[in-house]
Amino acid sequence: MLENIKYLLIPQSRERYGIYPNVLKEVFSQLSRSAQLYIYFTITKLVITLIFLGEGLQCEISVSHSIATTIILHCIFLLCHEFKYKMELENIDKLNIIQQSLEQQGVNLEQIPDRQGLNKLMMTVKKLIFAQCPDLNRESKYLNFFAQVIIMRFFFLMLDSPFNFNIFQYFQDSCEANLLNITLIMVLSMFLEFIFLYCLVFALLIALPLLCCLSIYRKGKQLYSIRRLKQYLDSIPVHKYQGIDDPWMKEDKSCCICMQEYAQYESILQLPCSGQHQFHEVCVRNWFNVSTNCPICRQQLG
Repeated sequence: MLENIKYLLIPQSRERYGIYPNVLKEVFSQLSRSAQLYIYFTITKLVITLIFLGEGLQCEISVSHSIATTIILHCIFLLCHEFKYKMELENIDKLNIIQQSLEQQGVNLEQIPDRQGLNKLMMTVKKLIFAQCPDLNRESKYLNFFAQVIIMRFFFLMLDSPFNFNIFQYFQDSCEANLLNITLIMVLSMFLEFIFLYCLVFALLIALPLLCCLSIYRKGKQLYSIRRLKQYLDSIPVHKYQGIDDPWMKEDKSCCICMQEYAQYESILQLPCSGQHQFHEVCVRNWFNVSTNCPICRQQLG
């Protein structure tokens, strides 16, 4: 057991994956190195929080102690998760399956791509590892949810503090000041991992109401223009078509909306656009239920 833990804590060199093509050697070694650094980072968080929680136990138990405890639990679960992920990176059988999958997709595994291509391939390999191990994928979702719960709890702690407008003063004056300060640092480190998600949520919370208001405004403006245009059309005299020789009519003897030729005594309406285009009265009134532009020249009339 101790040998396995020691093996997982020691960074693996690129030569550890010597049996694989150059690209996979680079990808596997970088993923292993990233997991290793994250394990060290998590262990550091765990140890520091434990030290300050022990010091904070001299004060009265409060919400900050509870948050620090949940951070410790999160670190422990996260370490177990990362150790399992690191072991998957050492599982030869599963790595062989990943190699076969990439070869079937036509990926060139001999020539190392540029940085952007390598990062994309690393993400693909990581997804394949998680796909082969559903427990890892499920644990990752639970841990992300757990971390966000911790962030929200600390946020509510800040809101309930006696010095809402000077939170850092509260952290300096309270008994468990050191514990609160270190908890703040740990929560900020968690927040940075989800900063893209929070920025996306924040943007949606702002953008969606603005888009809704803009849509309502544009729709209201359009309806107002249509109503005003209909009132204007009511003031335009309607012409009764007298036949082919009607001197009032222009060259076009058919309505371009319904594509039907004008019949004698039908009501014709001439629009006040630059081309003074003519249409059936019924057709053009129906047209202006959905648009305020001339059907032919597209001139805005509303």
